[in-house]
Amino acid sequence: MKRTWEQTCFIAVFLAPALLLFTVFVAIPGARALLYSLQKWDGLSEPKWVGFSNFVALFRDDLFRIALGHNLFLTVTAGSATILLALFFAAVLHRRVRGSAVFRVAFFFPNVIASVAVALLWLLLYSTTDFGVLNGFLAWMKETVGWPAVSLPIPFTGKPYLVYSVVPMLVWTATGFYMVLFLAAMEGIPESFYEVAELEGVSPFGQFWHITLPLIREVVVVGVVFLVIGSLKLFEAVWIMDNEWPSKETHVMATLLYQKVFSEYNVGYGSAVAVLMFVLVFVATLATLRFSRREALEY
Repeated sequence: MKRTWEQTCFIAVFLAPALLLFTVFVAIPGARALLYSLQKWDGLSEPKWVGFSNFVALFRDDLFRIALGHNLFLTVTAGSATILLALFFAAVLHRRVRGSAVFRVAFFFPNVIASVAVALLWLLLYSTTDFGVLNGFLAWMKETVGWPAVSLPIPFTGKPYLVYSVVPMLVWTATGFYMVLFLAAMEGIPESFYEVAELEGVSPFGQFWHITLPLIREVVVVGVVFLVIGSLKLFEAVWIMDNEWPSKETHVMATLLYQKVFSEYNVGYGSAVAVLMFVLVFVATLATLRFSRREALEY
């Protein structure tokens, strides 16, 4: 059916504000970042065109490769744990366990807390002082059962441990959101499917594996894409927990970008990091969608 002139104008009027905001706050800054990545500039003096020299320096820099490795590590570890736990809790709540409404609120609660506040909360949890809940629990365990046989307190936010300590914080923060996302998809599956499966003697795990998971596959793929994007853009947790000055042992790409631009005034290098982050997010998103492409199941 061909659109009329009035329909086209109606659509244009409603799309114009969103397109204007996207252009001003996303498209133009993105284009300028790409331009800065091809220049040598300290943010004050006249920029100098250097072509792809910033990208060459980027790939030769051990600091960037280590930061990229940290991002990939967090994507695989925290991302996998988050997806698995979210699927598990969503499946349990989908079976209408007692108190499911309370559990939904409890699991989703970390998502309504500001990311900086979450980082500060876990900083206190990992503290080596008397406020450190985790070290206090380990000390009690050591006195009670003689385990763990390690020197206490453990500096969980110290340079060698920080990247690993971020993993449980990310899982705790994100699991509730993805649980609600998957649970919403599960609620749309007809109950008759499960009734037939029960009559056939299929176990609860078999019902999840053969009915639930295939029918929510597209939502799971979207969740994986969100996790990849979030892991590659991680900033606040590392920045706050490392006292706003990450080092070689703790840098991720976003903290490296911030430090290069606002501390070392190397805008060209920092912009190259930003451009590469965009490319990695774009490629990872396309790869996830490509490898998970199947014919959609209808019900």
